[in-house]
Amino acid sequence: MKLEARWIVVAALLFFAWRGADLSMYWPHPPATTLQTPRPDAESIKLAAPLAAILPKMLPHDRQYLAAMYDALAFVLARDGERESPIIATTEQLVDFHASSLRLTVDKANIGKYPGLAEAIDQTFVNACGADPQKVDAKLRSRAVAACAAIAWTLVVGTDE
Repeated sequence: MKLEARWIVVAALLFFAWRGADLSMYWPHPPATTLQTPRPDAESIKLAAPLAAILPKMLPHDRQYLAAMYDALAFVLARDGERESPIIATTEQLVDFHASSLRLTVDKANIGKYPGLAEAIDQTFVNACGADPQKVDAKLRSRAVAACAAIAWTLVVGTDE
């Protein structure tokens, strides 16, 4: 019996050596994304409090995906503020930029997958920037970046424990 098992192992090794197959496995699986945004301060994290009720209902993959999107959104908004003449100069443009980003990243079939998620995200921005149309100055831009960072941080799996 031992001889047969050895031949099976030899045959398997020769097969994989001939095919050049990669047998590397990662366990546990590496995280899908890593955030570049540092942990927001406690006040900023409170901005995203409306998300707390929805997080347990969300799949981890969807949370990571949206966290990466809002992390990127925070980066783009911060970089836009460094421009000589920023592209996003009003809250209306900020709303359009946010909506366009969501249209590009979220598949139409997934819209409405988590009831209340859109409203919670909108409330986070209202908490940060207010509901009235206005010009985006440095203070308002930093609040919008803080809202994006808070959403990203809150969505990451493990931060709600």
